[in-house]
Amino acid sequence: MRNRATTLLILALVALTVPLAGCTSGDTAWVRLDVDDFADDIDAEVGFLLDVRTTTEWEQDGYIEGAALVPHTELEARADELPEDKDAPLLVYCRSGNRSQQAAQTLLDLGYTDVRELKTGITGWVDSGRPVVHP
Repeated sequence: MRNRATTLLILALVALTVPLAGCTSGDTAWVRLDVDDFADDIDAEVGFLLDVRTTTEWEQDGYIEGAALVPHTELEARADELPEDKDAPLLVYCRSGNRSQQAAQTLLDLGYTDVRELKTGITGWVDSGRPVVHP
């Protein structure tokens, strides 16, 4: 009985820990957030909000209010537009969550330590009823 209880406890702890894990690069990781957690960070003005889609997507589909646009392919070249503080939280999103993962890796490579990515992208943001701004 005791072994079964211990096993169940270990499985429960693993189940709780795995969803909290981010994507990693060596010793550094970024966190993938759902829409509600991402919105909470925005509402709390936790960090720098970064849209890594193309200019065309930004203009056609709108963007999350307060976001800065730096396409993921231009992050290194436009690093001067990012916060100087490498420990400042960066809230990153794209259309569906693919390019934001690439951007998160680039941001880690640039030395940022607190990267938080919207795993559903702006598509999930809109699908959940959250607002976007249109230029």
